[in-house]
Amino acid sequence: MTVAEVLLRIGCTIVAWLVVYTHCLWLSVVKQVGCESDGDTLWRLLLGLIPVTITFGLLIGAANKVSSVQPMLRWGAAPLVVLIPLALFAIWPTYTTSTLGNNPICDIPDIGWHSWWAPAQFLVLLYIAIIAYRNWRYEPS
Repeated sequence: MTVAEVLLRIGCTIVAWLVVYTHCLWLSVVKQVGCESDGDTLWRLLLGLIPVTITFGLLIGAANKVSSVQPMLRWGAAPLVVLIPLALFAIWPTYTTSTLGNNPICDIPDIGWHSWWAPAQFLVLLYIAIIAYRNWRYEPS
């Protein structure tokens, strides 16, 4: 493996962790930001961030072939032990009010995505947890 390939793999993994952290952090604070100033902008932004998070989640294991670095980069999963539960605490109230209760997010008329916002975010968090667990358990051969 060339130096350029090693650096590319390490860089991809680090950037992928940062995108995953960003999604989890924004999910954690979406209820605290509220709906006063921008309406449901952050809610829509998180919905648009789903494809980006899924794509970058695939790159988390890019450095697994670099056996000297992978044990250090596997610790990228450690912050998710705190971030995923915080994000779930933000998703749950929205799930009960918008999905189950059929109420709009931020008292803005429903345009079709309010009822499936929370299930979509839950699936992304499940995906993140699975990817992080697989990366943590990876043993280089």
